[in-house]
Amino acid sequence: MRTLESIQLAGIPLHNRIAVAPMSRMQGTQDGCPAEETASYYARYARHKAGLVITEALYIDEIASRAYFNQPGLATDHHIDAWRRVTDAVHAEGSKIFAQLQHAGRLAEPGLNSSVIGATGRAAAGTTWQTGSPNPSPRAATHQDIEHIIAGFSAAAARAAAAGFDGIELHGARGYLIHEFLNDQNGRTDCWGGSLTNRLRLAGRVLAAARASCGRIPISFNYSMYSMDDYAYRPQAGAPELETIFKTLRQAGADILHISTRRTLRPEAWGETLAQTAKRSAPGPLIAGGGLATLADCERALADTGCTVAALARPFLANPDWIDRSLGKQELHAYFPGMERRPLLWTP
Repeated sequence: MRTLESIQLAGIPLHNRIAVAPMSRMQGTQDGCPAEETASYYARYARHKAGLVITEALYIDEIASRAYFNQPGLATDHHIDAWRRVTDAVHAEGSKIFAQLQHAGRLAEPGLNSSVIGATGRAAAGTTWQTGSPNPSPRAATHQDIEHIIAGFSAAAARAAAAGFDGIELHGARGYLIHEFLNDQNGRTDCWGGSLTNRLRLAGRVLAAARASCGRIPISFNYSMYSMDDYAYRPQAGAPELETIFKTLRQAGADILHISTRRTLRPEAWGETLAQTAKRSAPGPLIAGGGLATLADCERALADTGCTVAALARPFLANPDWIDRSLGKQELHAYFPGMERRPLLWTP
């Protein structure tokens, strides 16, 4: 079974091709440190054979980057030692762990940050994910704001390396700030908007800054087409625009592309899956996830998309021992809405 084969992911040895995808758990401390149970929580996935664990999204600064209440971060040096306990615990179980870094942008919960910053002053549609509040009206990021944001990603990447993470992942998906800038509806008319070259500028600058600060550990870039406020979003230019995005991200320093979709194995309108488009246009290490539920799904994802690693979220949330249960042909617990709000070490 290819899924269980050892593999090198951008130079990082993994004992299989299965990753625990980022999952928001909303249980950090008030000052942004991981909760006391976090080390045991992530180590449990490693103990049950997950080759790679990717943290939930970690905020990068104390100004406007938090997405939800009780989100942990890597925004201050105070956070480094707290995350070192987590990375040590995962390494002791024989697995690798990446830190996912995020700026919330206009999708931040109201009242959480000192300000809400977006590509423009246009609020996201609908309500927030955590509290169901109307999405706040942001202010358009100034050039100075953008430089501070880039510096924030750089500093957080350096802290991730200091905390012992094996790699970092930049959150460029689901409508959060980097993804909003990539979107063909970002609404800006300056050097950060309009043409695809301009819309890629922020992602490229963040990649370069992270590479300069985190040393030799690999950098993954998480991309999705859909946004939290628009699940149906597709670039108007279709596959050609996506091909350019993936090529540019690779050239800018993304060692790994992590493609998130609602259904990894579902072809898009142009006849191939999003992961296949990424693999074809920008060859290299690839993580693919979304809608995978069984080992057979993972096998098919590896075969059909050419991905290096298959990532799962909800199956692991419902079954921390998902690999063991799958291999033993035991019944799997089903995910139910709200499970992510249960205590970190809760088991169905």
